[in-house]
Amino acid sequence: MIGFTLSFPSLLATVALLYAVYYWYRHRNIPGGPRGVPFIGYAPFFGRNPQDKFLTFKEKYGKMFSIYLGPRLTIVLNDYEAVKEAFLGQAEIFSGRSPGFVFEFLSLGEDGKTHGILLAEGEKLKKTRRFVLQSLRDLGMGKKRIQISILEEAAVLVDIFRKNADQPFNPLPTLTASVANVICALSWGRRYDHEDEDFKKILSGFDIIPTFLSQASVLLGYPMLRHLPGKLRRSWENLVIAVRWNQKFTDGIIEEHINEYQEGEPRDYVDAFVKQQRAEVAAGVDIENDESIFNKEELRKTVGSFFGAGSETTTMTLYWAILFMAHHQVVQKRVQKEIADNIPMGGPVTVEDKAKLPYVEAVCREIQRCANVTPLGVLRCNLEETTLLGYRIPKRSNIMVNFLAIFRDPALWDEPSRFMPERFLDKEGKLYEPPFFMPFSIGKRACIGESLARMEIFLFFSNILQNFNILPCEEFPLPSLEEYTTGISCRPLPYKIRLTTRETDPFHRV
Repeated sequence: MIGFTLSFPSLLATVALLYAVYYWYRHRNIPGGPRGVPFIGYAPFFGRNPQDKFLTFKEKYGKMFSIYLGPRLTIVLNDYEAVKEAFLGQAEIFSGRSPGFVFEFLSLGEDGKTHGILLAEGEKLKKTRRFVLQSLRDLGMGKKRIQISILEEAAVLVDIFRKNADQPFNPLPTLTASVANVICALSWGRRYDHEDEDFKKILSGFDIIPTFLSQASVLLGYPMLRHLPGKLRRSWENLVIAVRWNQKFTDGIIEEHINEYQEGEPRDYVDAFVKQQRAEVAAGVDIENDESIFNKEELRKTVGSFFGAGSETTTMTLYWAILFMAHHQVVQKRVQKEIADNIPMGGPVTVEDKAKLPYVEAVCREIQRCANVTPLGVLRCNLEETTLLGYRIPKRSNIMVNFLAIFRDPALWDEPSRFMPERFLDKEGKLYEPPFFMPFSIGKRACIGESLARMEIFLFFSNILQNFNILPCEEFPLPSLEEYTTGISCRPLPYKIRLTTRETDPFHRV
């Protein structure tokens, strides 16, 4: 017993020394940053909005810093040049996806393996992105064909807004349903009435994910905590139930669609997938192989990701847009004047009108810059050890982009804290978009639905402003533009506005 007592301090010293050597070796020549607590990291100190803390770290550490989220090393890029060098200069290396527990759950198939585009890497990512992009382009993403679907939804939205004019009104449910219907039309060729009970349940299910994440930033580093009794476990269980119900519902739609499939021009993404799947089988390809991107699990999970990635961020951008217009009446009037001066009475704003509406386009971009719905992007990882701006980046580190710091960088933007749409216009009044404005990210994991999102934001926003004045509601004071919650996206606090109709009726021709 005495021998053990005497040797115990030596044992502790040895363990401490070994840990110090390991820590030094692990951290040699990596970017500096806050260390947090050993084995725990910094996540407990984030608070509700980690991006605010990251903004202060940018001031202290510069272009990039390191931080631990639980046991995982994360490299945060605060500077456009760092992002460009990583995602364009070393695009292949930085094309990995960091496996967060929510993404893993959403990607988990019935076979216990992950599927779909969310976590795909390497050759599988290339093949999946190539097929998805080509299919969506063939279906009209970013072109006139998909515009018909968006304008149909815009007409429904305007009608609902009109019925709620001259009273306190929360536009979020209508925006959510309208944007989701565009995804439904693109995915399986169907739209839903906003009051359809199954549709409302789907939307509620998808809304649970950002709501859960907004309450659970601590889970970034400690996902196991979701299993402990308490609020987080209840929230997680609700999320699991909702996601499984949504998956069951969409599985039924997909199965029905496959059974009704007819050879010919694909009507939607499921058609395009089935057509290629049958071509692969006819060519003797084993589509059940783990590397195949044309088995049923890949279809289920990729279609699901269209909603998670394609609906939430676009909806929140539009929700922010209405709030910004309620706060900035002068900007709103200028938008409405440009539309009225250039769009004939009796016709909706269309994509073909973009060139005539540079100020409207500039306002959309300034809203994206200021609202910044994905302030920290989506985690990537580097597939091998590399060097970035002179620093060593260990293999499979989390890679996070501090878009908030970039979009508020005074070296890039004049008066970055001001809402100033004119910054996106050149001296001749034409639209100007600098390379460091990248709300959809850049590189091999840039948003796959960028052209669709741009079209939706422009068409919904411009047609709302063509038809309505957006005013503060006296009974419900507007929240500040600096107040928000975070989850998948950055959300403004709930609000109500008052709409008054303008003397237009543009949708009778749609």
